[in-house]
Amino acid sequence: DSRREARVDVAGALGKVRDFFVEYLKGPDGGVGREYLADRDLLEAIDDFELGLAPALPGRLREYAERHKLPIDVLVQAGVLGRDGRREPMLGRLVFPIHDERGRVVGFGGRVLPGEADERRPKYVNSPESPFFNKRRLLYGLRQVKLAGTRQIIVVEGYTDAIACHLAGFSGAVATLGTALTLDHAKKLERYATEGAVLLFDGDRAGRQAAERAFRELVHTPLDVRIALLPEGKDPADLCGSGELAECLERAVDALTVWFRLLRQRLDLRNDAHVERAANECVRILSEIENPVRVQALQRRMEAQLGLGDGVLRPGAPRRRQVEDPAPERPVASAPKAPRKLGESDMDFVACLLMEPALLDDTESIEAVLSAGCTVERLAEVVEWLREGVAAGRQERPELVEVLLARAGEDAELKRFLLECADRAPRFRDPQGIFLKLRHGRQLFFAREQARQARAALEQALAEGDQELADRLTQHYMACLRKSKARPGQA
Repeated sequence: DSRREARVDVAGALGKVRDFFVEYLKGPDGGVGREYLADRDLLEAIDDFELGLAPALPGRLREYAERHKLPIDVLVQAGVLGRDGRREPMLGRLVFPIHDERGRVVGFGGRVLPGEADERRPKYVNSPESPFFNKRRLLYGLRQVKLAGTRQIIVVEGYTDAIACHLAGFSGAVATLGTALTLDHAKKLERYATEGAVLLFDGDRAGRQAAERAFRELVHTPLDVRIALLPEGKDPADLCGSGELAECLERAVDALTVWFRLLRQRLDLRNDAHVERAANECVRILSEIENPVRVQALQRRMEAQLGLGDGVLRPGAPRRRQVEDPAPERPVASAPKAPRKLGESDMDFVACLLMEPALLDDTESIEAVLSAGCTVERLAEVVEWLREGVAAGRQERPELVEVLLARAGEDAELKRFLLECADRAPRFRDPQGIFLKLRHGRQLFFAREQARQARAALEQALAEGDQELADRLTQHYMACLRKSKARPGQA
């Protein structure tokens, strides 16, 4: 019952499990784990980071738990025993204990060792979400950062990267636990990174997307954050020994500047339609920020980056106030509506990608759908998960569905959506044709919404007798109207 659960010493039980893994790594049967750590120059981290090894033979952990009278339900919740209380998901893996801010063990991460890999086993596993383990709030290595007293924090994306940074003298390194940087992470960094934070991301597409997402979370905090993109194909551990990591950290620039650099890789800001998309993205971000001072500061910098006049990106303002003095060919940046839920067309879109993963390479079409004003953010997230799955060699539909469901975590509504997508996929005989029709339909919907907003602004300008503004809005309205009636393939 709940009173019994309150008496269970979770941290004590998981601390005992940690001791079991550590002793096994240090013992006569731990050679394979020590050899891997030696190859990665991580051997001296065993004690500070309490690294361990799970026996490859099943039953050893269960025997240990019974001998020490450890609560089996806690070990199941921590993911070191399966739901049946006997299966051992960590078998043969190098084990990384995960601590909370108070230094208590609350979970574990496990990595398959070279030579032990199996296509059916993921490279990394983490403890599942539980009452004592929430990966959206935890940062691996934060305990060591606190002990070192470091006030400038470096955020990386993997356990071994964080450890390698510490061993190389970068004592402020922490890692997220297989999830994107969250607002909870950002709030935690506020408390400890009093001298600022640097986020390191891979230079590939997934890394760039992660950097963009991180910026969207960090705008809610006053934290001084810089971002650095690593050379493609390199990770922080690769750069630690050569001195390149220090140079990379020196080149880091503020998060907003990096976000706009990445935005320019997606959108051509010499093109008015692309400026409009960028402006709408900026307005969405500004509209989510509660601190009015921060909104005003970011608004000015965003307008300068886009070449827009003061006050154009005004979140939440009435439509007629959103462009006080628009340039002749600049778009009207409108405040966003309430987020739309994933719907039927989104299901068809994902189903097409599941049937024909090669469509993920059609960056122009994907971007055309995802940048439309009627798209929800979760759809972009699903597309990113699919790309990551394909990049990891998961090319078949069942494998990709498995990737999506794993990434959805505890989100029951999103899982239902993904299962429906999986059911629909086999019915699509021509996924490419359906995909292109969906792209066109999404673009028309967006263009019609733009035309509706432009007409409302035009009518307001005429009612107020502002003929100069009305003339400019007329041109904008006619352009939107032409787009709303375009046939497939037309600009």
